[in-house]
Amino acid sequence: MNPESEVVSEGPFSIVTRVKTSLPGQPTRWIAIKSSTTNRDLARKPHDIIKEARLIASTCHPNWLSLWMPYMPYSVHDLLSSALFSPHPRVSFGNGDTSVASPREQRFVVLAKSIMFQVLCAVDYLHQTAMIAHRDIKPSNILLTATGCVRLIDFGIAWKQEDDKHTTTRDLWPEQLHDMYFEVSTGAYRAPELLFGPRSYDAFAIDRWSLGVTFAEFFTPSRLRSDEQDDIDTFTATDSDSESHAEEPPAPLEPFILTKGVRPTDPTARWVRDSLFEGERGEIVLAWSVFKVRGSPNDTNWPSFTQLPDAGKLSFLETNAVDLAPLLPNLPPSLRHIQLDTKTHTPSAEKLPIPLDLVHRFLVYEPSRRLHAQEALRHPWFFAEPWLLLPQDYVGSTQLERLEGITLLTSWESKSLGDMIMANLPGHVD
Repeated sequence: MNPESEVVSEGPFSIVTRVKTSLPGQPTRWIAIKSSTTNRDLARKPHDIIKEARLIASTCHPNWLSLWMPYMPYSVHDLLSSALFSPHPRVSFGNGDTSVASPREQRFVVLAKSIMFQVLCAVDYLHQTAMIAHRDIKPSNILLTATGCVRLIDFGIAWKQEDDKHTTTRDLWPEQLHDMYFEVSTGAYRAPELLFGPRSYDAFAIDRWSLGVTFAEFFTPSRLRSDEQDDIDTFTATDSDSESHAEEPPAPLEPFILTKGVRPTDPTARWVRDSLFEGERGEIVLAWSVFKVRGSPNDTNWPSFTQLPDAGKLSFLETNAVDLAPLLPNLPPSLRHIQLDTKTHTPSAEKLPIPLDLVHRFLVYEPSRRLHAQEALRHPWFFAEPWLLLPQDYVGSTQLERLEGITLLTSWESKSLGDMIMANLPGHVD
């Protein structure tokens, strides 16, 4: 094997290798190379590396990848897998006064707010300027640079609204507006309409639901797992598939959950952030896990549901939406006194300056009602203290210029965003 290269990720559709190289006049560095087949007989639709390269080359933004970019070893998934990334200490000796944000909570909010804001900048640019829907937004597809800059990656199943037959001639799997693939997105991050066979849908709304699930994961519990326990279902947010639990409100979850049988001293023990929904056991279980949290579809909460091709093929137990807050124990404790109805699928016009309000507005059934990224950038939570921290090398854009009244920082407690991220990644000593 070439000592100057190393496979860092090998999935069913592509391989990512890091290679040490240099350009004329530049120092040697590691870059990431993604490779995949261009043979239709071997490729799995709709994964299309030809279209991916075409879309990436068509435009650029500081928060998404370019055709040539250095290797970045950390992702939001890594950050979420750290027990340090929480407003709560792992060991607590009492509830204490939660009406005032602790220093730990403030650091957590600064990090969460910065990353979520940058992700929204990337998606806003994709949707409004590039007219591209990503269709696979999830924590592992959001990389972090050493300075704390977010990079949205993996456009292998992306879709562009303005593509025509001439533009897509060389694509492996061309898509048109009324002949789209619904086999997109990943597990728990899939929008519910994708589970019912649509060949025509709002691809941008797919991203908005995925944003909601991804952002919710900033606040779900961290669970201690080990290699021996990985085959055991420890999903808690929709704890059981039985009828007896269908109408029971969820018990508040703890920020840190010790899985039965896992010892903290186990060398394979590690913290894993729960997903809001169950995406590991197929589409039927995923649909049921969504319905148990957000309620069964009906004419009020999802008027267009019956228009989906497979809407009537399966029947589920009738269940009501539950409050999201008990499922998100890592929400900032100092903001928990602010009351919010998260059971509704028609959020109030008045936005509250709390992250729960932001998450809720993405997780509504009717695609047209989901919060747009452009509007989310103006959410009052981003305008509230602690102020928004951006990377010191962040390239200014018209998006920032449009946000009148927002306060931007490049350091917090004398630390840069990159420093704060590195201090919260797994392996760092608290």
